[in-house]
Amino acid sequence: MALTPIETARLSARLLQLREQLQSGTLHNIQAVRATTEALDIYAKLGGDTAGAPATQNDAQAADLDAPDDGLSDDPNSENYRYKDTGYISGSRKEQAANTIKLARESGQMLRSSDIDFKAVEENPRQARELIKKSNLFGQVDWADLKTAGMPPEVGYLIDRVYASIAPMPAEDTPQSRKSYALGIETIRTRLEGAKSVEEVTSVITEISDELTGVRLNSEESGRFADIGTQLRELAARAQVIDKAKDALYQASNAAQSALWKAQHDFENRLKRGWKVESKHEETVAEAKALAASTSKAWADELAATKEERESIRAQRVALAGEQRTITDVARARNQKSPEAQAWMSLGERFIKATMYRKLRGSDTFAGHVANARAGEPKTWDWAEKEKAPPVKRASQRRITFALKVVENFERKGGRPVAIASTADLERLCNFRAVQSGNWVLEDFASAKWHVEQSAGAMMDMADMLGIDESVLGFGGRLSVAFGARGVGGKGAARAHYEPIERAINITKMNGGGSFGHEVYHALDNILPSLLRGAEGAKDEWASHTPELMPEGAIRTAFAKLKLALTSGTERLTETIKLAPNSRETAIYNLDGARVLRGVALAVKQAGNLDDAVLAVDKAFQGQTLPRSLKQKKQWRQIAAAYYSPEGATEAVAKSGTTVSNFYLEAQKLDDGKTGKYWSEFHEMAARAFQSYLEDKLAESGRQNDYLSCLADNKYHYLPELGTPFKPYPEGEERAHINKAFDQVFKTLREEKAFENAMNNTALLDSIFGVFHD
Repeated sequence: MALTPIETARLSARLLQLREQLQSGTLHNIQAVRATTEALDIYAKLGGDTAGAPATQNDAQAADLDAPDDGLSDDPNSENYRYKDTGYISGSRKEQAANTIKLARESGQMLRSSDIDFKAVEENPRQARELIKKSNLFGQVDWADLKTAGMPPEVGYLIDRVYASIAPMPAEDTPQSRKSYALGIETIRTRLEGAKSVEEVTSVITEISDELTGVRLNSEESGRFADIGTQLRELAARAQVIDKAKDALYQASNAAQSALWKAQHDFENRLKRGWKVESKHEETVAEAKALAASTSKAWADELAATKEERESIRAQRVALAGEQRTITDVARARNQKSPEAQAWMSLGERFIKATMYRKLRGSDTFAGHVANARAGEPKTWDWAEKEKAPPVKRASQRRITFALKVVENFERKGGRPVAIASTADLERLCNFRAVQSGNWVLEDFASAKWHVEQSAGAMMDMADMLGIDESVLGFGGRLSVAFGARGVGGKGAARAHYEPIERAINITKMNGGGSFGHEVYHALDNILPSLLRGAEGAKDEWASHTPELMPEGAIRTAFAKLKLALTSGTERLTETIKLAPNSRETAIYNLDGARVLRGVALAVKQAGNLDDAVLAVDKAFQGQTLPRSLKQKKQWRQIAAAYYSPEGATEAVAKSGTTVSNFYLEAQKLDDGKTGKYWSEFHEMAARAFQSYLEDKLAESGRQNDYLSCLADNKYHYLPELGTPFKPYPEGEERAHINKAFDQVFKTLREEKAFENAMNNTALLDSIFGVFHD
């Protein structure tokens, strides 16, 4: 009968204990015989050949003397313990910087920018993104203390609205923006929490707005700006004198012209009426003509005489005003690079709009908050005392059951021999950055030996299947592996996981076997986009989810086809259609009450069932994008769903969603019909499909490695207690199709020498992942 891993570990530990006793030379003859007999028995149970085993204490000592000494110890307490950690997965300085931030968050304290070791944090850009964010830096506001100190509730609420406008993360994904963001949070809290009136709050906001958009001149700029102002005022005074004289002549010319028009009108009216025309009438017209001509000439002469001077003044004023604008533009651009302005801009667009609430481009919502606060609203502190408990996320029974399902006995058939005698050997073999173990593993020689040897065999077998050497799958010392060192134990805990920030794989001590390939694929999937793009990316970048993250070319195309293979098919996703209380009556009226049915109504009635009826509505409105048409489509979908639903139904579930693969459909079912919740996340689907791919490739070669992957076949996951088949893996033709897509992915990676080219460029690796320090 085959031994379980736990039994094997226990027997191995006892054998080691007996071996040490025999080597010590302290046993009496009878004790040595008994110890040797027990050791031989255990050795046989473990599958060893007892024919060549040492029979006595002296024989054991002689055999040990003949064995080559590698300078390592099997004693977990020895400094030379062969399975000791080869290094920290997190550098000590980075770890300390991260812990400072985490401790501040746990204690609810605001973290000052001077408390943060930004240089250490930025050694891992992915970690920096996760650490430098509002939830970590802002802390908790002690409203009760501020209330006691005399802050009115409306002032507190207005401040709270300012805080709510701050973006959850820096506006830009850069080291400088993260540093500015921390400074901004510290500064805004320091400035606002001493306010006792709405006016003091709005005054701070105005100051911030001025620091963002205002102009602060240096002494040289200020002097020149003032000189230009003086020149402009002198030119304006001279222009005023010229314009005053010109305007006076213009007014005189207009008055003379008006007098001429009146005199001419009176003279012509006299002629029309046949009245007597005397010489004085003609003289009046002549005098008016002379005056109009003289004043018009005087105005024209004045314009001609001052034209050159007026144009010169205008040109000088334009030039001087332009010089002033240049001074202010330069100062504004410089000021926007100031620490204060950078801090405010890093807090996000919503915050900036709040500070500009009085301007056209500002926030109307925040302007409303200011108006309410000035009116003394709210009048109580109830808003600050409401408990805001976050929802508790619970793992589903399905997820827990699957996470804990592991084979009883791990087998490895075929493959290269494993000649690994230490964690250092494993690190060198796979070019890992570090190998780490939890205390349980470190103190258990048999477990440490088992995990190290099994992971080495898994990496070699995977390398054989992919055609990519195991030495490059460690990404040039950027990927780490841990055994029972980084997980959170307890019921329902995952048996393994990948940490995208630290690029570390953790395998649990007892249940991690079988997940190694799954987690290595997560690492590959997550690291490749940055590697190929030559630029660091976010922690949630996955090649299988977003191939567009990689440069155009064969690799990107191969991943795009893999995504298509994983998700495309003829199965339809279900969707829930909400029904109003009177939906069924409306449906019956429209479909059974009409004498003649046409168009959409006829299509729904002829459909004969819920699914086809909803699809018939979608077909009728296909391609229509006008709001009115979309509203009608929604109404007809409700009618179709209600018509084929039982009386009193409040919702209908129809197979009318997007067409997908059966693999995707089953994954969505495991997520209780919610796409992308866990099982139906693209990168999780890809990792499970990769397990299937590995197991199929190994089987084709007559090989097996349960530590690399096990039970990646749906036949092992029928769970009667849940009352439904459990299908986490692809199957049938889809599985074969997905395997071909994986073949193409790794063929392309080999042909493009993606790993080799990257591993040969240390500068590139350092620029993407940072320079690691052990």
